[in-house]
Amino acid sequence: MKLSNNSSLDPRLHVPYSIATGIPKGGDTEIGGYLNSLRTQGFCAIEGVIPREEVEEVRESVLLGRRLLKQDRLIEKQKRVELEKERLVRDGKSAIEITEPVRPPVAPNAELCDISRNEIFAKYLAESRVLRVAKAIMDPHVRILQTEVNKSSRPTEKPVTEEQKIRRVWHSDWPHDLSAYGPTENEPWNHCGAVGQPFPDVCMALSTIWFLGPDDVTPYNGGTWVVPGSHKDPRNPRGPDDGIDDRAPIPGEFQVSVPSGSVFIQDTRIWHSNALNQSAHERTAVVVRYGPWWLSGNEFGNLHSGGKTIKTYVPKDVFERFSPDVQLLYRHLAEGVEDVLQPENQRKAMRARFLDQPHLRNPDKIANNDHVIVGAMTAEEWRRNQKKP
Repeated sequence: MKLSNNSSLDPRLHVPYSIATGIPKGGDTEIGGYLNSLRTQGFCAIEGVIPREEVEEVRESVLLGRRLLKQDRLIEKQKRVELEKERLVRDGKSAIEITEPVRPPVAPNAELCDISRNEIFAKYLAESRVLRVAKAIMDPHVRILQTEVNKSSRPTEKPVTEEQKIRRVWHSDWPHDLSAYGPTENEPWNHCGAVGQPFPDVCMALSTIWFLGPDDVTPYNGGTWVVPGSHKDPRNPRGPDDGIDDRAPIPGEFQVSVPSGSVFIQDTRIWHSNALNQSAHERTAVVVRYGPWWLSGNEFGNLHSGGKTIKTYVPKDVFERFSPDVQLLYRHLAEGVEDVLQPENQRKAMRARFLDQPHLRNPDKIANNDHVIVGAMTAEEWRRNQKKP
Protein backbone atom coordinates (compact mmCIF):
# COMPACT_ATOMS: atom_id res chain seq x y z
CA MET A 1 0.00 0.00 0.00
CA LYS A 2 1.29 3.45 -0.89
CA LEU A 3 1.35 5.47 2.33
CA SER A 4 1.01 8.85 0.65
CA ASN A 5 -2.54 7.89 -0.40
CA ASN A 6 -3.47 8.13 3.29
CA SER A 7 -5.18 11.50 3.75
CA SER A 8 -4.07 11.64 7.40
CA LEU A 9 -0.43 11.94 6.43
CA ASP A 10 1.48 15.18 6.10
CA PRO A 11 0.40 16.76 2.78
CA ARG A 12 4.06 17.43 1.99
CA LEU A 13 4.38 13.70 1.24
CA HIS A 14 2.15 14.07 -1.81
CA VAL A 15 4.03 14.46 -5.09
CA PRO A 16 3.77 18.16 -6.08
CA TYR A 17 4.98 17.38 -9.59
CA SER A 18 6.93 14.69 -11.43
CA ILE A 19 10.07 15.41 -13.40
CA ALA A 20 8.75 12.97 -16.01
CA THR A 21 5.78 15.27 -16.72
CA GLY A 22 5.67 16.52 -20.30
CA ILE A 23 7.29 13.52 -21.97
CA PRO A 24 4.76 11.84 -24.32
CA LYS A 25 4.14 8.22 -23.46
CA GLY A 26 4.58 5.39 -25.92
CA GLY A 27 7.05 4.20 -28.52
CA ASP A 28 9.99 6.07 -30.00
CA THR A 29 8.58 9.47 -29.00
CA GLU A 30 8.73 8.55 -25.32
CA ILE A 31 12.29 7.19 -25.59
CA GLY A 32 13.32 10.29 -27.54
CA GLY A 33 11.99 12.47 -24.72
CA TYR A 34 14.08 10.67 -22.12
CA LEU A 35 17.18 10.88 -24.32
CA ASN A 36 16.69 14.58 -24.95
CA SER A 37 16.34 15.20 -21.21
CA LEU A 38 19.48 13.21 -20.47
CA ARG A 39 21.50 15.03 -23.10
CA THR A 40 20.37 18.54 -22.23
CA GLN A 41 19.57 18.37 -18.49
CA GLY A 42 21.73 15.41 -17.49
CA PHE A 43 18.89 13.30 -16.08
CA CYS A 44 15.43 11.89 -16.70
CA ALA A 45 12.82 9.85 -14.82
CA ILE A 46 10.80 6.90 -16.09
CA GLU A 47 7.56 6.27 -14.23
CA GLY A 48 5.87 2.92 -13.70
CA VAL A 49 8.92 0.74 -14.32
CA ILE A 50 7.69 -1.23 -11.33
CA PRO A 51 3.88 -1.19 -11.46
CA ARG A 52 2.11 0.33 -8.46
CA GLU A 53 0.55 -2.97 -7.44
CA GLU A 54 3.98 -4.69 -7.40
CA VAL A 55 6.03 -2.07 -5.54
CA GLU A 56 5.26 -3.39 -2.05
CA GLU A 57 6.29 -6.97 -2.92
CA VAL A 58 9.53 -5.75 -4.48
CA ARG A 59 10.29 -3.51 -1.50
CA GLU A 60 9.76 -6.33 1.00
CA SER A 61 11.96 -8.66 -1.06
CA VAL A 62 14.74 -6.05 -1.08
CA LEU A 63 14.52 -5.57 2.68
CA LEU A 64 14.84 -9.35 3.10
CA GLY A 65 17.77 -9.37 0.67
CA ARG A 66 19.53 -6.75 2.77
CA ARG A 67 19.26 -8.89 5.88
CA LEU A 68 20.62 -11.94 4.06
CA LEU A 69 23.52 -9.95 2.62
CA LYS A 70 24.45 -8.68 6.07
CA GLN A 71 24.88 -12.30 7.18
CA ASP A 72 26.80 -13.11 3.99
CA ARG A 73 29.28 -10.27 4.59
CA LEU A 74 30.23 -11.59 8.03
CA ILE A 75 30.85 -15.08 6.64
CA GLU A 76 32.82 -13.70 3.69
CA LYS A 77 35.06 -11.59 5.91
CA GLN A 78 35.98 -14.58 8.04
CA LYS A 79 36.64 -16.63 4.91
CA ARG A 80 39.05 -13.97 3.62
CA VAL A 81 40.93 -14.07 6.92
CA GLU A 82 41.21 -17.88 6.79
CA LEU A 83 42.49 -17.80 3.21
CA GLU A 84 45.10 -15.20 4.14
CA LYS A 85 46.31 -17.35 7.02
CA GLU A 86 46.63 -20.31 4.66
CA ARG A 87 48.66 -18.19 2.26
CA LEU A 88 51.02 -17.07 5.02
CA VAL A 89 51.61 -20.69 6.05
CA ARG A 90 52.34 -21.69 2.43
CA ASP A 91 54.83 -18.83 2.19
CA GLY A 92 56.58 -20.07 5.32
CA LYS A 93 55.45 -17.17 7.45
CA SER A 94 53.75 -17.09 10.82
CA ALA A 95 49.97 -17.22 10.60
CA ILE A 96 49.47 -14.37 13.02
CA GLU A 97 46.01 -13.34 14.12
CA ILE A 98 44.53 -11.25 11.28
CA THR A 99 41.82 -8.77 12.12
CA GLU A 100 41.93 -6.39 9.16
CA PRO A 101 40.39 -7.27 5.80
CA VAL A 102 42.79 -8.77 3.30
CA ARG A 103 42.80 -8.55 -0.46
CA PRO A 104 39.70 -10.57 -1.41
CA PRO A 105 39.83 -13.64 -3.63
CA VAL A 106 37.82 -14.37 -6.75
CA ALA A 107 34.65 -16.47 -6.90
CA PRO A 108 33.54 -18.65 -5.24
CA ASN A 109 35.31 -17.11 -2.24
CA ALA A 110 34.73 -13.46 -3.21
CA GLU A 111 31.69 -11.48 -2.16
CA LEU A 112 28.24 -12.04 -3.56
CA CYS A 113 26.93 -9.30 -5.78
CA ASP A 114 23.91 -7.69 -4.10
CA ILE A 115 21.66 -8.88 -6.91
CA SER A 116 22.30 -12.49 -5.83
CA ARG A 117 19.93 -11.96 -2.89
CA ASN A 118 17.42 -9.85 -4.82
CA GLU A 119 16.06 -11.98 -7.65
CA ILE A 120 12.53 -10.54 -7.49
CA PHE A 121 13.90 -7.04 -8.03
CA ALA A 122 16.36 -8.21 -10.72
CA LYS A 123 13.79 -8.80 -13.43
CA TYR A 124 12.90 -5.09 -13.62
CA LEU A 125 16.48 -4.10 -14.45
CA ALA A 126 15.88 -5.15 -18.06
CA GLU A 127 12.63 -3.17 -18.44
CA SER A 128 12.42 -2.21 -22.12
CA ARG A 129 12.39 1.59 -21.70
CA VAL A 130 15.31 1.57 -19.28
CA LEU A 131 17.41 -0.60 -21.58
CA ARG A 132 16.54 1.39 -24.70
CA VAL A 133 17.64 4.60 -23.02
CA ALA A 134 20.85 3.08 -21.65
CA LYS A 135 21.82 1.55 -24.98
CA ALA A 136 21.02 4.66 -26.99
CA ILE A 137 22.96 7.00 -24.69
CA MET A 138 26.02 4.72 -24.24
CA ASP A 139 26.36 1.57 -26.35
CA PRO A 140 24.25 -1.37 -27.58
CA HIS A 141 26.23 -3.62 -25.22
CA VAL A 142 25.57 -2.38 -21.67
CA ARG A 143 26.13 -4.09 -18.37
CA ILE A 144 25.61 -3.34 -14.70
CA LEU A 145 28.69 -2.15 -12.81
CA GLN A 146 27.14 -1.51 -9.39
CA THR A 147 24.17 -2.96 -7.53
CA GLU A 148 23.62 -1.41 -4.11
CA VAL A 149 20.45 -2.37 -2.29
CA ASN A 150 21.13 -0.67 1.05
CA LYS A 151 20.10 2.86 0.00
CA SER A 152 17.16 3.84 2.18
CA SER A 153 16.50 7.49 2.95
CA ARG A 154 15.99 7.41 6.69
CA PRO A 155 14.13 10.07 8.69
CA THR A 156 16.14 12.63 10.62
CA GLU A 157 16.24 11.78 14.32
CA LYS A 158 16.25 15.36 15.61
CA PRO A 159 14.47 18.56 14.57
CA VAL A 160 16.07 19.93 11.41
CA THR A 161 17.94 23.21 11.76
CA GLU A 162 18.05 25.94 9.14
CA GLU A 163 21.75 25.26 8.63
CA GLN A 164 21.00 21.59 7.89
CA LYS A 165 18.36 22.56 5.34
CA ILE A 166 20.86 24.47 3.20
CA ARG A 167 23.73 22.00 3.55
CA ARG A 168 24.56 19.98 0.45
CA VAL A 169 27.04 17.22 -0.42
CA TRP A 170 27.62 18.03 -4.10
CA HIS A 171 29.52 15.47 -6.16
CA SER A 172 29.54 13.54 -9.42
CA ASP A 173 29.36 9.75 -9.50
CA TRP A 174 32.09 7.30 -10.45
CA PRO A 175 33.82 7.28 -12.90
CA HIS A 176 33.59 11.07 -12.51
CA ASP A 177 33.87 11.27 -8.73
CA LEU A 178 37.10 13.22 -8.22
CA SER A 179 37.54 11.89 -4.68
CA ALA A 180 36.93 8.30 -5.68
CA TYR A 181 38.18 5.45 -3.63
CA GLY A 182 41.94 5.78 -3.41
CA PRO A 183 44.10 3.25 -1.55
CA THR A 184 44.46 3.25 2.22
CA GLU A 185 47.05 1.61 4.47
CA ASN A 186 44.71 -1.27 5.26
CA GLU A 187 43.14 -1.54 1.81
CA PRO A 188 45.84 -0.84 -0.79
CA TRP A 189 43.77 -2.49 -3.54
CA ASN A 190 41.23 0.36 -3.54
CA HIS A 191 42.43 2.15 -6.63
CA CYS A 192 39.55 2.76 -9.03
CA GLY A 193 40.24 6.51 -9.33
CA ALA A 194 38.28 8.82 -11.63
CA VAL A 195 38.27 10.47 -15.05
CA GLY A 196 40.33 13.66 -14.98
CA GLN A 197 39.02 17.16 -15.61
CA PRO A 198 37.77 18.47 -17.92
CA PHE A 199 35.48 15.50 -18.42
CA PRO A 200 35.07 14.30 -22.03
CA ASP A 201 31.70 15.25 -23.52
CA VAL A 202 30.44 11.68 -23.47
CA CYS A 203 28.20 9.73 -21.12
CA MET A 204 30.40 7.00 -19.64
CA ALA A 205 27.88 5.58 -17.16
CA LEU A 206 24.33 6.05 -15.89
CA SER A 207 23.47 6.05 -12.19
CA THR A 208 19.90 4.93 -11.58
CA ILE A 209 17.86 5.19 -8.40
CA TRP A 210 14.94 2.78 -8.10
CA PHE A 211 12.33 4.24 -5.74
CA LEU A 212 10.48 1.49 -3.86
CA GLY A 213 8.31 3.53 -1.50
CA PRO A 214 6.33 3.20 0.61
CA ASP A 215 5.97 6.94 -0.04
CA ASP A 216 6.40 8.77 -3.30
CA VAL A 217 9.57 10.84 -3.61
CA THR A 218 9.14 14.52 -2.71
CA PRO A 219 11.40 17.36 -1.58
CA TYR A 220 10.05 16.86 1.93
CA ASN A 221 11.19 13.25 2.26
CA GLY A 222 14.61 13.61 0.68
CA GLY A 223 14.31 13.81 -3.10
CA THR A 224 17.82 14.06 -4.58
CA TRP A 225 19.19 17.54 -5.26
CA VAL A 226 20.40 18.04 -8.85
CA VAL A 227 21.79 20.95 -10.88
CA PRO A 228 20.36 20.71 -14.43
CA GLY A 229 22.95 20.98 -17.20
CA SER A 230 25.92 20.66 -14.84
CA HIS A 231 27.13 17.54 -16.68
CA LYS A 232 28.31 19.90 -19.44
CA ASP A 233 30.25 22.21 -17.11
CA PRO A 234 34.06 21.68 -17.06
CA ARG A 235 34.13 22.57 -13.37
CA ASN A 236 33.15 20.25 -10.53
CA PRO A 237 32.13 20.76 -6.88
CA ARG A 238 35.09 18.57 -5.89
CA GLY A 239 37.46 20.13 -8.39
CA PRO A 240 40.58 21.32 -6.53
CA ASP A 241 40.71 24.78 -8.18
CA ASP A 242 37.12 25.41 -9.24
CA GLY A 243 36.02 27.68 -6.39
CA ILE A 244 32.83 25.72 -5.63
CA ASP A 245 31.80 24.98 -2.04
CA ASP A 246 30.43 21.43 -2.20
CA ARG A 247 28.35 22.13 0.95
CA ALA A 248 26.47 25.23 -0.27
CA PRO A 249 23.35 25.61 -2.45
CA ILE A 250 23.96 26.25 -6.16
CA PRO A 251 21.72 28.49 -8.31
CA GLY A 252 19.33 26.43 -10.43
CA GLU A 253 19.30 23.43 -8.10
CA PHE A 254 16.08 21.55 -7.50
CA GLN A 255 14.87 18.30 -5.96
CA VAL A 256 13.67 15.14 -7.67
CA SER A 257 9.99 14.34 -7.23
CA VAL A 258 8.45 11.17 -8.73
CA PRO A 259 5.96 8.44 -7.79
CA SER A 260 7.23 5.25 -6.17
CA GLY A 261 7.98 2.57 -8.76
CA SER A 262 9.83 5.15 -10.85
CA VAL A 263 13.50 5.10 -11.89
CA PHE A 264 15.59 8.27 -11.80
CA ILE A 265 18.43 8.12 -14.36
CA GLN A 266 21.38 10.51 -14.33
CA ASP A 267 24.58 11.00 -16.29
CA THR A 268 27.36 10.28 -13.79
CA ARG A 269 28.89 13.71 -14.54
CA ILE A 270 25.93 15.68 -13.16
CA TRP A 271 26.27 17.52 -9.86
CA HIS A 272 23.92 16.06 -7.28
CA SER A 273 23.50 15.72 -3.52
CA ASN A 274 21.52 13.67 -1.07
CA ALA A 275 18.80 15.48 0.90
CA LEU A 276 17.23 15.31 4.35
CA ASN A 277 14.22 13.09 4.87
CA GLN A 278 12.04 15.27 7.10
CA SER A 279 9.11 12.84 7.12
CA ALA A 280 8.45 10.15 9.70
CA HIS A 281 8.91 7.31 7.21
CA GLU A 282 11.93 5.50 5.83
CA ARG A 283 11.97 5.53 2.02
CA THR A 284 13.51 2.48 0.35
CA ALA A 285 15.67 2.71 -2.78
CA VAL A 286 18.18 0.69 -4.77
CA VAL A 287 21.09 2.21 -6.73
CA VAL A 288 22.18 0.51 -9.96
CA ARG A 289 24.90 1.77 -12.29
CA TYR A 290 24.75 0.88 -15.99
CA GLY A 291 27.85 1.20 -18.12
CA PRO A 292 29.07 0.37 -21.64
CA TRP A 293 30.97 -2.85 -22.26
CA TRP A 294 34.29 -1.01 -22.56
CA LEU A 295 34.17 0.48 -19.03
CA SER A 296 35.63 -1.88 -16.44
CA GLY A 297 33.83 -1.94 -13.13
CA ASN A 298 36.22 -4.36 -11.45
CA GLU A 299 38.02 -1.71 -9.41
CA PHE A 300 34.76 0.00 -8.47
CA GLY A 301 32.96 -3.26 -7.84
CA ASN A 302 31.05 -3.52 -4.62
CA LEU A 303 32.84 -0.89 -2.53
CA HIS A 304 29.55 0.73 -1.51
CA SER A 305 27.52 -2.23 -0.39
CA GLY A 306 29.37 -3.09 2.78
CA GLY A 307 32.06 -5.19 1.18
CA LYS A 308 35.62 -4.42 0.13
CA THR A 309 35.84 -6.51 -2.99
CA ILE A 310 37.55 -5.73 -6.26
CA LYS A 311 35.11 -7.96 -8.10
CA THR A 312 31.84 -9.43 -6.91
CA TYR A 313 30.19 -12.44 -8.46
CA VAL A 314 26.77 -13.97 -9.16
CA PRO A 315 26.51 -17.69 -8.32
CA LYS A 316 25.82 -19.96 -11.27
CA ASP A 317 22.45 -21.19 -9.98
CA VAL A 318 21.21 -17.63 -9.42
CA PHE A 319 22.44 -16.50 -12.83
CA GLU A 320 20.65 -19.37 -14.56
CA ARG A 321 17.34 -18.25 -13.05
CA PHE A 322 17.69 -14.75 -14.54
CA SER A 323 15.86 -13.92 -17.76
CA PRO A 324 18.06 -13.77 -20.90
CA ASP A 325 17.98 -9.95 -20.85
CA VAL A 326 19.06 -9.75 -17.21
CA GLN A 327 21.76 -12.34 -17.87
CA LEU A 328 23.32 -10.01 -20.44
CA LEU A 329 23.60 -7.33 -17.73
CA TYR A 330 25.39 -9.59 -15.23
CA ARG A 331 27.21 -12.07 -17.44
CA HIS A 332 30.58 -10.44 -16.66
CA LEU A 333 30.02 -11.32 -12.98
CA ALA A 334 28.51 -14.78 -13.45
CA GLU A 335 30.38 -17.69 -11.94
CA GLY A 336 31.84 -19.92 -14.66
CA VAL A 337 30.46 -17.84 -17.56
CA GLU A 338 32.61 -16.14 -20.18
CA ASP A 339 31.51 -12.62 -21.10
CA VAL A 340 31.69 -12.16 -24.87
CA LEU A 341 30.60 -9.40 -27.19
CA GLN A 342 26.82 -9.26 -27.35
CA PRO A 343 25.10 -9.99 -30.69
CA GLU A 344 23.85 -6.41 -31.03
CA ASN A 345 27.39 -5.08 -30.91
CA GLN A 346 28.56 -7.69 -33.39
CA ARG A 347 25.88 -6.57 -35.83
CA LYS A 348 26.97 -2.98 -35.31
CA ALA A 349 30.55 -3.94 -36.11
CA MET A 350 29.42 -5.68 -39.29
CA ARG A 351 27.54 -2.57 -40.37
CA ALA A 352 30.84 -0.72 -40.26
CA ARG A 353 31.91 -3.04 -43.09
CA PHE A 354 28.89 -1.94 -45.16
CA LEU A 355 26.87 -5.15 -44.91
CA ASP A 356 23.76 -3.05 -44.27
CA GLN A 357 24.62 -0.54 -47.00
CA PRO A 358 24.23 -2.38 -50.32
CA HIS A 359 24.85 0.80 -52.34
CA LEU A 360 28.44 0.72 -51.03
CA ARG A 361 28.93 -3.02 -51.43
CA ASN A 362 29.71 -3.36 -55.12
CA PRO A 363 32.72 -5.72 -55.19
CA ASP A 364 33.78 -4.45 -58.61
CA LYS A 365 33.75 -0.74 -57.91
CA ILE A 366 35.15 1.51 -55.20
CA ALA A 367 32.65 4.15 -54.04
CA ASN A 368 33.22 7.91 -54.26
CA ASN A 369 33.81 9.74 -50.95
CA ASP A 370 34.02 13.27 -52.36
CA HIS A 371 30.93 14.22 -50.32
CA VAL A 372 32.73 13.49 -47.02
CA ILE A 373 33.98 16.68 -45.36
CA VAL A 374 35.67 15.84 -42.06
CA GLY A 375 34.40 17.96 -39.20
CA ALA A 376 31.34 19.28 -41.03
CA MET A 377 28.79 17.04 -39.32
CA THR A 378 27.68 17.67 -35.74
CA ALA A 379 26.79 14.92 -33.30
CA GLU A 380 23.13 15.98 -33.46
CA GLU A 381 23.12 15.70 -37.25
CA TRP A 382 24.65 12.25 -36.98
CA ARG A 383 21.97 11.15 -34.51
CA ARG A 384 19.22 12.33 -36.86
CA ASN A 385 20.68 10.15 -39.60
CA GLN A 386 20.43 7.02 -37.46
CA LYS A 387 17.49 4.64 -37.72
CA LYS A 388 16.52 4.86 -34.04
CA PRO A 389 16.96 7.51 -31.30
